[in-house]
Amino acid sequence: MPTFYLDDQAIEFEPGEKIIAAAKRAGIDIPHYCYHPALSVVATCRMCLVDIVDMGNGRPAPKLMTSCSTDAAEGMKILSQNEKVVEGRELVMEFLLVNHPLDCPICDQAGECTLQDFSFEYGSGNSEMEYSKRVYGWRDIGTFVTLERNRCIHCTRCDRFTREITGTNEFGVFNRGHQLTVDTFTDQPMTNKFQGNMADICPVGCITEREFRFKKRAWKLKKTNSICNRCSTGCNITVEEDKNKVFRFKPRENQEVNQWWMCDDGRISYRDYGKNKNRFLQPMGRVKGNLVKASWDQIFEALKSRIADLSPNPNEVVALSDNFASNEELFLLKKMLADVFDSDKIFFPLRAWSQHETAYPIDSLITTDKSPNRAGAIALGLLGDEDDAKLKEALSETVKIAFILGNPFNEDNEILELLAKAELIVYIGTENNHWTEKADVLLPGQTHVEKEGTFTNKNSRVQRSNIAVKAPKETKPEWMILTELIQFMGKDADFHTSRAVFEAIGASNDHFKGMTFDSVGDLGSLLTSI
Repeated sequence: MPTFYLDDQAIEFEPGEKIIAAAKRAGIDIPHYCYHPALSVVATCRMCLVDIVDMGNGRPAPKLMTSCSTDAAEGMKILSQNEKVVEGRELVMEFLLVNHPLDCPICDQAGECTLQDFSFEYGSGNSEMEYSKRVYGWRDIGTFVTLERNRCIHCTRCDRFTREITGTNEFGVFNRGHQLTVDTFTDQPMTNKFQGNMADICPVGCITEREFRFKKRAWKLKKTNSICNRCSTGCNITVEEDKNKVFRFKPRENQEVNQWWMCDDGRISYRDYGKNKNRFLQPMGRVKGNLVKASWDQIFEALKSRIADLSPNPNEVVALSDNFASNEELFLLKKMLADVFDSDKIFFPLRAWSQHETAYPIDSLITTDKSPNRAGAIALGLLGDEDDAKLKEALSETVKIAFILGNPFNEDNEILELLAKAELIVYIGTENNHWTEKADVLLPGQTHVEKEGTFTNKNSRVQRSNIAVKAPKETKPEWMILTELIQFMGKDADFHTSRAVFEAIGASNDHFKGMTFDSVGDLGSLLTSI
């Protein structure tokens, strides 16, 4: 690859690559506002100025150049820290702050604002402005984001996002010079399903999320890498929490899955966590028709005794799981049925789904498949068909014991009624639902932000979910519940972590062959085949 030199450091680049992009790939950040790798280059902010002392032909550039719009060239020599560049950046910062209000104490962007950061690092701290700042009136642009035009520095990222990424063209730049402003067209609210990304790419507090407005200071939030489980795309996210409460989900870059983006439905799914109103938090068993709280050991001992009394044959035991269970949980559920009951009757809802495709790749993030691990269930060999014929056939025979993981088939009253005839129903999950009304035993699990696990997305990419918040005291991750159940039944299941379970999957399943938790990494790993 050809090479140029930035502050005497050699940097390789692809032909046609811009200086700022090559530097970023090499781990060197050049300050910028308007540049974004997904958007067209406009070079409006001028913050990425560099001094090219040798264009690669022995001649210097006649003036400071914007690194976002200048192609790298073989042998080019660039300085980004000399006196000329420092003075240029100071002038740019002074210009950008001419009209920007100093309302950092009440701005949601405070703490993650590049204008703050660059003002401190590159600004002069002085201004020659002697007149009142430009002031715009309030504008409501929709239900998901807010617009505070006084803070805009005219980077035009928002405009380019709706033109080039979503293709909705509902946002634009209006007027010229001192009166230049951003707004929606014809005063209409935005309707695209990716509005939150505009708040992400806005470098100042001009566009912010309504959901997060005035709720928490950004520097108080602790971030954990995870994935969104709202659908089978599995967008990479950070779960951001404080004092064990989730405040928001933000997209995390993964070029193989969601690039830099995520849909608004995925963002607001953070609301599902931390609500204990419909959640059961202790093991319970049904005594004379009523659910009674018990300890884990009491529940397991009672289960062991009851299963021994029923003495079912393999055809009399079934298990149902939804597609929100992790690979580890599905593996252990299948292992329990096989090792303890010699049964392979474990079913999941296999539904038809479609993928909307357009000229804009961001639309592929939204799919009709709202289950995060359908592909994992298929790869692990669970049973399923689109009309649930196999399950209904199995339930037409005598069923003594049923294990329910999550909330599967909750929309099918026929399945609910058939399974209600079982003599023992064991429910493993987090919330009360149709199944908990019929279950004899309730075992409290944990949500996906409270436990560690892996999920397989629609493109057969295995991705990790990590612990972001502490789970309620009496709950356990489902993989641990299933491990302890197997052990109480006298079978071998020596798993002390979810990682150990995943490595067992990698050692025994051809689709996951050779995979380990560490090899999956933060960006995921593809199945060998499915």
